[in-house]
Amino acid sequence: MDDSAPLTTPAQPVKPLYRRPWFLAAAALLLLGAGAAGFAASVAYTAVGPGDGGAWCLHVAGGTYAPVTADEPACRAEAVELDGLAAAERLFAVLDRTPEDGRYCFDGPVSALDFMRRVSRGDREEVNVVVRSVRLPQDLAGELACRIRTDSAAVLGLLGVDSMVWRIRPDTYRMWWESDAEALRDRLYAESVAWWTPERTAAAAAQGLTPREAVVLASIVQEETAQTAEAATVAGLYLNRLRTDMKLQADPTVKFAVGDFSLRRVLDRHVAVDSPYNTYKYSGLPPGPIRIPEPVYVEAVLNAEEHAFLFMCARPDDSGRHDFAVTYAEHQRNAATYQRWLNQLRIFR
Repeated sequence: MDDSAPLTTPAQPVKPLYRRPWFLAAAALLLLGAGAAGFAASVAYTAVGPGDGGAWCLHVAGGTYAPVTADEPACRAEAVELDGLAAAERLFAVLDRTPEDGRYCFDGPVSALDFMRRVSRGDREEVNVVVRSVRLPQDLAGELACRIRTDSAAVLGLLGVDSMVWRIRPDTYRMWWESDAEALRDRLYAESVAWWTPERTAAAAAQGLTPREAVVLASIVQEETAQTAEAATVAGLYLNRLRTDMKLQADPTVKFAVGDFSLRRVLDRHVAVDSPYNTYKYSGLPPGPIRIPEPVYVEAVLNAEEHAFLFMCARPDDSGRHDFAVTYAEHQRNAATYQRWLNQLRIFR
Protein backbone atom coordinates (compact mmCIF):
# COMPACT_ATOMS: atom_id res chain seq x y z
CA MET A 1 0.00 0.00 0.00
CA ASP A 2 1.22 3.48 -0.84
CA ASP A 3 1.65 5.41 2.37
CA SER A 4 1.74 8.67 0.41
CA ALA A 5 -1.81 8.25 -0.88
CA PRO A 6 -4.25 10.80 0.65
CA LEU A 7 -6.68 9.55 3.27
CA THR A 8 -10.38 9.92 2.43
CA THR A 9 -13.55 9.75 4.65
CA PRO A 10 -16.21 7.44 3.39
CA ALA A 11 -19.33 9.35 2.29
CA GLN A 12 -22.18 9.52 4.94
CA PRO A 13 -25.62 8.47 3.77
CA VAL A 14 -28.02 11.42 3.33
CA LYS A 15 -31.25 11.23 5.50
CA PRO A 16 -34.50 11.64 3.64
CA LEU A 17 -36.27 14.98 4.29
CA TYR A 18 -39.14 13.31 6.07
CA ARG A 19 -36.75 11.86 8.65
CA ARG A 20 -35.10 15.13 9.63
CA PRO A 21 -36.01 16.37 13.19
CA TRP A 22 -37.01 19.90 12.20
CA PHE A 23 -39.30 18.55 9.50
CA LEU A 24 -40.92 16.14 11.90
CA ALA A 25 -41.55 18.95 14.40
CA ALA A 26 -43.02 21.22 11.74
CA ALA A 27 -45.20 18.46 10.41
CA ALA A 28 -46.46 17.68 13.90
CA LEU A 29 -47.41 21.30 14.43
CA LEU A 30 -49.20 21.39 11.10
CA LEU A 31 -51.08 18.24 11.90
CA LEU A 32 -52.01 19.55 15.33
CA GLY A 33 -53.18 22.82 13.82
CA ALA A 34 -55.20 21.02 11.19
CA GLY A 35 -56.69 18.81 13.89
CA ALA A 36 -57.64 21.80 16.02
CA ALA A 37 -59.12 23.58 13.04
CA GLY A 38 -61.00 20.49 12.07
CA PHE A 39 -62.28 20.02 15.59
CA ALA A 40 -63.32 23.67 15.82
CA ALA A 41 -65.18 23.37 12.55
CA SER A 42 -66.92 20.22 13.75
CA VAL A 43 -68.32 21.89 16.88
CA ALA A 44 -68.78 25.45 15.61
CA TYR A 45 -72.37 24.82 14.55
CA THR A 46 -73.38 22.63 17.45
CA ALA A 47 -76.61 24.04 18.85
CA VAL A 48 -76.40 25.43 22.38
CA GLY A 49 -79.66 25.86 24.27
CA PRO A 50 -82.30 24.17 26.42
CA GLY A 51 -84.02 21.08 25.18
CA ASP A 52 -87.37 22.84 24.86
CA GLY A 53 -85.86 25.42 22.49
CA GLY A 54 -87.16 28.33 24.55
CA ALA A 55 -85.52 31.58 25.65
CA TRP A 56 -82.78 31.29 28.25
CA CYS A 57 -80.04 33.22 30.01
CA LEU A 58 -76.58 32.40 31.20
CA HIS A 59 -74.76 33.82 34.21
CA VAL A 60 -70.99 33.73 33.74
CA ALA A 61 -68.76 34.34 36.75
CA GLY A 62 -65.07 33.49 36.99
CA GLY A 63 -65.22 31.03 34.11
CA THR A 64 -68.21 29.13 35.50
CA TYR A 65 -71.58 28.95 33.78
CA ALA A 66 -75.04 29.00 35.35
CA PRO A 67 -77.80 28.52 32.75
CA VAL A 68 -81.16 29.86 33.94
CA THR A 69 -84.62 30.62 32.64
CA ALA A 70 -85.11 34.03 31.04
CA ASP A 71 -87.38 35.41 33.77
CA GLU A 72 -87.07 39.08 34.67
CA PRO A 73 -86.15 39.93 37.29
CA ALA A 74 -83.40 37.37 37.67
CA CYS A 75 -84.69 36.61 41.18
CA ARG A 76 -87.28 34.26 39.71
CA ALA A 77 -84.89 32.50 37.35
CA GLU A 78 -84.57 28.73 37.66
CA ALA A 79 -81.64 26.54 36.64
CA VAL A 80 -81.93 24.82 33.25
CA GLU A 81 -79.96 22.15 31.42
CA LEU A 82 -78.29 23.21 28.17
CA ASP A 83 -77.55 20.99 25.20
CA GLY A 84 -74.24 21.70 23.47
CA LEU A 85 -72.63 23.64 26.33
CA ALA A 86 -69.73 21.19 26.60
CA ALA A 87 -68.95 21.66 22.91
CA ALA A 88 -68.97 25.44 23.34
CA GLU A 89 -66.60 25.17 26.31
CA ARG A 90 -64.16 23.09 24.22
CA LEU A 91 -64.39 25.71 21.49
CA PHE A 92 -63.27 28.37 23.97
CA ALA A 93 -60.20 26.26 24.77
CA VAL A 94 -59.31 25.42 21.17
CA LEU A 95 -59.57 29.04 20.03
CA ASP A 96 -57.93 30.37 23.21
CA ARG A 97 -60.84 32.62 24.12
CA THR A 98 -61.93 33.65 27.63
CA PRO A 99 -65.55 34.04 28.76
CA GLU A 100 -66.36 37.45 30.19
CA ASP A 101 -68.43 37.74 33.37
CA GLY A 102 -72.02 38.82 32.89
CA ARG A 103 -75.59 37.85 32.12
CA TYR A 104 -76.27 36.74 28.55
CA CYS A 105 -79.78 36.10 27.25
CA PHE A 106 -80.83 34.27 24.09
CA ASP A 107 -84.18 33.87 22.36
CA GLY A 108 -83.51 30.20 21.64
CA PRO A 109 -80.70 27.83 20.63
CA VAL A 110 -77.59 29.40 19.08
CA SER A 111 -74.53 27.91 17.46
CA ALA A 112 -71.52 27.22 19.67
CA LEU A 113 -69.54 29.66 17.51
CA ASP A 114 -72.03 32.51 18.01
CA PHE A 115 -72.25 31.66 21.69
CA MET A 116 -68.46 31.75 22.05
CA ARG A 117 -68.11 35.01 20.12
CA ARG A 118 -70.72 36.84 22.18
CA VAL A 119 -69.56 35.63 25.58
CA SER A 120 -65.87 36.17 24.81
CA ARG A 121 -66.42 39.77 23.76
CA GLY A 122 -68.62 40.54 26.80
CA ASP A 123 -71.76 41.45 24.86
CA ARG A 124 -73.84 41.03 28.01
CA GLU A 125 -77.26 42.11 29.29
CA GLU A 126 -78.20 44.71 31.85
CA VAL A 127 -80.76 43.89 34.53
CA ASN A 128 -83.46 45.95 36.22
CA VAL A 129 -82.52 46.69 39.81
CA VAL A 130 -85.82 47.73 41.37
CA VAL A 131 -85.48 49.77 44.55
CA ARG A 132 -88.85 49.88 46.32
CA SER A 133 -90.08 52.22 49.02
CA VAL A 134 -89.88 50.04 52.14
CA ARG A 135 -89.66 50.66 55.85
CA LEU A 136 -86.36 48.97 56.58
CA PRO A 137 -83.23 48.34 54.49
CA GLN A 138 -83.39 44.66 55.44
CA ASP A 139 -86.77 44.49 53.68
CA LEU A 140 -84.95 45.45 50.49
CA ALA A 141 -81.56 43.75 50.79
CA GLY A 142 -82.70 40.33 49.63
CA GLU A 143 -84.53 41.73 46.61
CA LEU A 144 -81.51 43.71 45.47
CA ALA A 145 -79.06 40.87 46.09
CA CYS A 146 -80.90 38.47 43.80
CA ARG A 147 -80.72 40.89 40.89
CA ILE A 148 -76.96 41.32 40.91
CA ARG A 149 -74.03 39.10 41.83
CA THR A 150 -73.89 39.67 45.58
CA ASP A 151 -75.59 38.54 48.77
CA SER A 152 -78.09 40.21 51.07
CA ALA A 153 -75.66 40.48 53.99
CA ALA A 154 -73.23 42.48 51.87
CA VAL A 155 -76.01 44.75 50.60
CA LEU A 156 -77.40 45.36 54.09
CA GLY A 157 -73.93 46.00 55.47
CA LEU A 158 -73.39 48.83 52.98
CA LEU A 159 -76.89 50.27 52.63
CA GLY A 160 -78.07 49.84 56.21
CA VAL A 161 -75.78 52.49 57.70
CA ASP A 162 -77.16 55.91 58.62
CA SER A 163 -75.08 57.70 56.02
CA MET A 164 -76.63 55.65 53.21
CA VAL A 165 -80.24 54.95 54.22
CA TRP A 166 -81.37 58.48 53.45
CA ARG A 167 -79.53 58.32 50.11
CA ILE A 168 -81.60 55.39 48.83
CA ARG A 169 -84.07 56.67 46.25
CA PRO A 170 -86.80 54.31 45.02
CA ASP A 171 -86.57 53.82 41.27
CA THR A 172 -85.58 51.24 38.67
CA TYR A 173 -81.89 51.24 37.83
CA ARG A 174 -80.22 49.45 34.92
CA MET A 175 -77.04 47.70 36.06
CA TRP A 176 -74.74 44.89 35.01
CA TRP A 177 -75.60 41.55 36.62
CA GLU A 178 -71.98 41.02 37.70
CA SER A 179 -72.09 44.18 39.85
CA ASP A 180 -71.30 43.67 43.53
CA ALA A 181 -72.67 45.35 46.66
CA GLU A 182 -70.07 48.12 46.47
CA ALA A 183 -71.10 48.93 42.91
CA LEU A 184 -74.74 49.08 44.00
CA ARG A 185 -73.91 51.40 46.88
CA ASP A 186 -71.86 53.66 44.64
CA ARG A 187 -74.64 53.79 42.05
CA LEU A 188 -77.32 54.71 44.58
CA TYR A 189 -75.06 57.32 46.15
CA ALA A 190 -74.32 58.87 42.75
CA GLU A 191 -78.03 58.89 41.84
CA SER A 192 -78.84 60.64 45.12
CA VAL A 193 -76.17 63.27 44.55
CA ALA A 194 -77.50 63.86 41.03
CA TRP A 195 -81.12 64.09 42.26
CA TRP A 196 -80.23 66.73 44.83
CA THR A 197 -79.75 69.50 42.32
CA PRO A 198 -78.85 73.02 43.49
CA GLU A 199 -82.53 73.92 43.07
CA ARG A 200 -83.75 71.10 45.33
CA THR A 201 -81.03 71.79 47.89
CA ALA A 202 -82.07 75.44 47.94
CA ALA A 203 -85.74 74.43 48.35
CA ALA A 204 -84.80 72.35 51.38
CA ALA A 205 -82.80 75.23 52.84
CA ALA A 206 -85.80 77.50 52.38
CA GLN A 207 -87.71 75.14 54.67
CA GLY A 208 -84.87 75.24 57.18
CA LEU A 209 -83.76 71.71 56.29
CA THR A 210 -80.71 69.94 54.93
CA PRO A 211 -81.31 67.36 52.19
CA ARG A 212 -80.95 64.59 54.76
CA GLU A 213 -83.47 66.24 57.09
CA ALA A 214 -85.87 66.67 54.20
CA VAL A 215 -85.73 62.92 53.52
CA VAL A 216 -86.25 62.15 57.21
CA LEU A 217 -89.34 64.37 57.30
CA ALA A 218 -90.58 62.88 54.02
CA SER A 219 -90.39 59.41 55.57
CA ILE A 220 -92.69 60.56 58.39
CA VAL A 221 -95.09 62.22 55.95
CA GLN A 222 -95.36 59.06 53.85
CA GLU A 223 -96.08 56.97 56.94
CA GLU A 224 -98.74 59.46 58.00
CA THR A 225 -100.63 59.50 54.72
CA ALA A 226 -100.93 57.27 51.69
CA GLN A 227 -102.80 60.08 49.98
CA THR A 228 -100.22 62.03 47.99
CA ALA A 229 -102.81 64.80 47.48
CA GLU A 230 -102.51 65.78 51.13
CA ALA A 231 -98.79 65.09 51.54
CA ALA A 232 -97.82 68.75 51.14
CA THR A 233 -100.40 69.68 53.81
CA VAL A 234 -98.98 67.13 56.25
CA ALA A 235 -95.45 68.33 55.49
CA GLY A 236 -96.50 71.92 56.19
CA LEU A 237 -98.02 70.88 59.53
CA TYR A 238 -94.79 69.27 60.73
CA LEU A 239 -92.75 72.21 59.53
CA ASN A 240 -95.04 74.48 61.58
CA ARG A 241 -94.28 72.36 64.64
CA LEU A 242 -90.54 72.44 64.02
CA ARG A 243 -90.58 76.22 63.62
CA THR A 244 -92.47 76.72 66.89
CA ASP A 245 -90.28 74.27 68.86
CA MET A 246 -93.26 72.00 69.31
CA LYS A 247 -92.57 68.28 69.48
CA LEU A 248 -93.54 66.49 66.30
CA GLN A 249 -95.53 63.86 68.24
CA ALA A 250 -95.77 61.76 65.09
CA ASP A 251 -97.36 58.37 65.71
CA PRO A 252 -95.34 56.66 62.95
CA THR A 253 -92.09 57.46 64.77
CA VAL A 254 -93.43 55.73 67.90
CA LYS A 255 -94.43 52.71 65.83
CA PHE A 256 -90.91 52.64 64.41
CA ALA A 257 -89.42 52.93 67.90
CA VAL A 258 -91.44 49.99 69.27
CA GLY A 259 -91.05 48.01 66.01
CA ASP A 260 -94.75 47.58 65.31
CA PHE A 261 -96.26 49.44 62.35
CA SER A 262 -99.53 47.53 62.66
CA LEU A 263 -100.66 49.66 65.61
CA ARG A 264 -103.90 51.53 65.01
CA ARG A 265 -103.88 53.18 68.42
CA VAL A 266 -100.75 54.64 70.00
CA LEU A 267 -101.14 54.29 73.77
CA ASP A 268 -99.36 55.82 76.77
CA ARG A 269 -97.11 52.77 77.12
CA HIS A 270 -95.96 53.26 73.54
CA VAL A 271 -95.12 56.94 73.85
CA ALA A 272 -93.14 56.17 77.02
CA VAL A 273 -90.58 54.13 75.05
CA ASP A 274 -87.13 55.67 75.36
CA SER A 275 -85.88 55.96 71.80
CA PRO A 276 -84.40 58.86 69.81
CA TYR A 277 -87.06 58.01 67.22
CA ASN A 278 -89.87 58.68 69.70
CA THR A 279 -90.92 62.21 68.77
CA TYR A 280 -93.38 62.31 71.68
CA LYS A 281 -90.37 62.12 74.01
CA TYR A 282 -87.71 64.02 72.06
CA SER A 283 -87.95 67.30 70.18
CA GLY A 284 -86.98 67.79 66.56
CA LEU A 285 -86.56 65.24 63.84
CA PRO A 286 -85.48 61.67 64.60
CA PRO A 287 -81.86 60.79 63.72
CA GLY A 288 -82.79 59.01 60.50
CA PRO A 289 -85.67 58.13 58.17
CA ILE A 290 -88.29 55.69 59.43
CA ARG A 291 -88.71 54.35 55.90
CA ILE A 292 -87.23 54.79 52.43
CA PRO A 293 -89.63 57.44 51.09
CA GLU A 294 -90.89 57.82 47.56
CA PRO A 295 -89.48 60.91 45.77
CA VAL A 296 -93.00 62.39 45.58
CA TYR A 297 -93.00 62.73 49.37
CA VAL A 298 -89.60 64.41 49.35
CA GLU A 299 -90.96 66.83 46.77
CA ALA A 300 -93.96 67.41 49.06
CA VAL A 301 -91.59 68.50 51.82
CA LEU A 302 -89.65 70.77 49.48
CA ASN A 303 -92.92 72.32 48.30
CA ALA A 304 -94.84 72.12 51.56
CA GLU A 305 -98.16 73.88 51.81
CA GLU A 306 -98.20 77.09 53.82
CA HIS A 307 -100.99 77.09 56.41
CA ALA A 308 -101.57 77.46 60.16
CA PHE A 309 -102.41 73.81 60.97
CA LEU A 310 -100.65 72.28 63.98
CA PHE A 311 -102.80 69.19 64.51
CA MET A 312 -104.10 66.32 62.43
CA CYS A 313 -106.26 63.29 63.04
CA ALA A 314 -107.26 60.42 60.80
CA ARG A 315 -110.79 60.66 59.46
CA PRO A 316 -113.27 58.11 60.80
CA ASP A 317 -113.97 56.61 57.40
CA ASP A 318 -110.92 54.46 56.60
CA SER A 319 -110.16 56.74 53.63
CA GLY A 320 -106.58 57.32 54.74
CA ARG A 321 -107.20 61.06 54.77
CA HIS A 322 -107.00 63.44 57.73
CA ASP A 323 -108.84 66.28 59.42
CA PHE A 324 -106.56 69.22 60.17
CA ALA A 325 -106.89 71.71 62.98
CA VAL A 326 -105.30 74.97 64.11
CA THR A 327 -106.25 74.76 67.77
CA TYR A 328 -105.90 71.93 70.25
CA ALA A 329 -109.56 72.19 71.20
CA GLU A 330 -110.60 71.58 67.60
CA HIS A 331 -108.17 68.68 67.41
CA GLN A 332 -109.62 67.10 70.56
CA ARG A 333 -113.07 67.07 68.96
CA ASN A 334 -111.66 65.38 65.84
CA ALA A 335 -109.75 62.88 67.96
CA ALA A 336 -112.80 62.02 70.06
CA THR A 337 -114.81 61.31 66.90
CA TYR A 338 -112.05 59.05 65.60
CA GLN A 339 -111.73 57.21 68.93
CA ARG A 340 -115.46 56.48 69.00
CA TRP A 341 -115.21 55.10 65.46
CA LEU A 342 -112.37 52.78 66.47
CA ASN A 343 -114.37 51.61 69.49
CA GLN A 344 -117.31 50.80 67.26
CA LEU A 345 -115.00 48.68 65.12
CA ARG A 346 -113.58 47.10 68.29
CA ILE A 347 -110.06 48.21 67.43
CA PHE A 348 -108.24 48.64 70.71
CA ARG A 349 -104.58 48.54 69.67
